[in-house]
Amino acid sequence: MKNRPIHENLDTSFVNLSALIKYLRRRQFAGYVRIELSGYEADIFLTAENQLKVREYDQIAGRLAEGEEALQRILIRSREPGGIINVYKAVSETETPQNPAREAVVEKTEPLTEPVVRQPGPPRAAEVQKTNGHASNAAKETPKKAEKPLAPKTILPKLSFDFTNRVEARAKRPNLSTEDREMLLNLTGELLGTIDHALALAKLEFPSAFQKACAEISADYPFLATLDYGKGKIYYADANTNPKFFVAGVAEALRRILDKLAQNAKFAEVHRYTGQRILTLIHQRRAFYDKFSMTKPLERILGV
Repeated sequence: MKNRPIHENLDTSFVNLSALIKYLRRRQFAGYVRIELSGYEADIFLTAENQLKVREYDQIAGRLAEGEEALQRILIRSREPGGIINVYKAVSETETPQNPAREAVVEKTEPLTEPVVRQPGPPRAAEVQKTNGHASNAAKETPKKAEKPLAPKTILPKLSFDFTNRVEARAKRPNLSTEDREMLLNLTGELLGTIDHALALAKLEFPSAFQKACAEISADYPFLATLDYGKGKIYYADANTNPKFFVAGVAEALRRILDKLAQNAKFAEVHRYTGQRILTLIHQRRAFYDKFSMTKPLERILGV
């Protein structure tokens, strides 16, 4: 087997990686997608059987990881601008190359039968009988050209887990006690309240900004559509969302808000002050933030 490039140098600013993977799955695509960012590389391998394996290498964090958590991080990182996405199709060594521009859309097909070329000579029996107006059963049963067998489909080795678009269904694994769930919600509410207070000093409306950020990523984190925030409190009825998935979704929504602050020069001081307040909160609640895997995502957002 070898890999043939069919899309190269796609900019992450314009490509929705999650939608691209779902599109390739629907086409039973076999190959892999490579994502390259500054200090970060990842590969998503697909088979025609809709199975998937992922691998990421974070050079800055020194992390080499695989599995579903790595997939979630890849989907989040792929939203960063300035990265490159390449798509490679797995083909056999003997397969004839095609036009790369049509490779991802039109699959190669072989004609079932070869065209019959008539040679000059005596008229066929069927033609003679047609001329006489008496087509016999023997004429109707003219032997057919033997059909060429279809080339067997190349199948990659079975990978470790299925990839479906039912991310939320896989994430709903109740593995927190009632007490721990309440603690996670209280920590999250305190975090959002701290950011809310910092932005309010600059007369910026955090609740509406948070709601908008949640709506933008609800396709990847459906639980955010049912999450509500107000005055330092989280209102959320679903008790079954995986806590790591919950933290990842909230962190991504906060990243979008803080990135917009950082990109606007007149809000530079607000961004700095907000970051300091978050770091102070992490320091005060370090044991609890570590318990629910909240520390590293927040420090990564703040560039710590």
